[in-house]
Amino acid sequence: MNRPVDQGEPSLKLSRHGSASDVVHRIIPLGLTLGEARAWYVNRVLLPRLRWALWALIAATIISLSVLSALGQSLEQSLTTHMVVYDSSFLVAGFLFAYAGNSFLELSSRLSDPLWRTRHLMSRSQLGARGFSILALGCAAFLLGYWYLPVQFNAAAANVSSDTGMHLSFLFAGGLTFVGASCLSGRVKLIALVVVGKGLGLYGMFLLLTNQTLYSVYPGYEQVETGAALLFLMLILDFTIMPFWLYKYFGNVTGPTFPSPIRPRLKVHPD
Repeated sequence: MNRPVDQGEPSLKLSRHGSASDVVHRIIPLGLTLGEARAWYVNRVLLPRLRWALWALIAATIISLSVLSALGQSLEQSLTTHMVVYDSSFLVAGFLFAYAGNSFLELSSRLSDPLWRTRHLMSRSQLGARGFSILALGCAAFLLGYWYLPVQFNAAAANVSSDTGMHLSFLFAGGLTFVGASCLSGRVKLIALVVVGKGLGLYGMFLLLTNQTLYSVYPGYEQVETGAALLFLMLILDFTIMPFWLYKYFGNVTGPTFPSPIRPRLKVHPD
């Protein structure tokens, strides 16, 4: 008698880094037929990931079209909204485009064993080289720093071609951020966000304290407002990420010593 299809889920979690045929053959010993195993895999693994990829692609497209419309032009009227909202929208859109592309590539590789083996070898090489994520994140930071130089920023605000290059660079920087972050552990990602917040705070402090008007295309008082907004963003990141990181760190330390009786670990023993 076959067991319910849902009982294959714990076994799949143990082998979620395999191709379609690999995972299907691993859950067949649980009592499922070949057709049931394939149907379970498609409905519980492929379709949810496909839906997330489609939603990410739709969201990235909507964000890109919004910032290129009249709404985006209104955001460019102020230095604060330009830096904090307008440019960040391109970064988020680039991040979502990269996530959607990576998801589609992974789904296509799961349906083909040769593609899966090739992708698996590439993933192992990327994860083995810690410098890969540092290089990707460093390139993203370089692009952002380059366009935020007063000379380049003022030129982009006055020239259409430079403005287009700035937008494309921010989209590419968002994609590089996804690529670099995908090679980092969860704890390191939180630390990286804290570092980004500190960078925003330092630059905001610089904008507050400097006597020069760096971005001459905007009034001088808006530079002070932008500096205050960047400091506020740093505080938001600190008060949201640091408690979560501390809870996660100390929770992992005390977890094995004092196991929770409410959520015991499940062990799957195939027949």
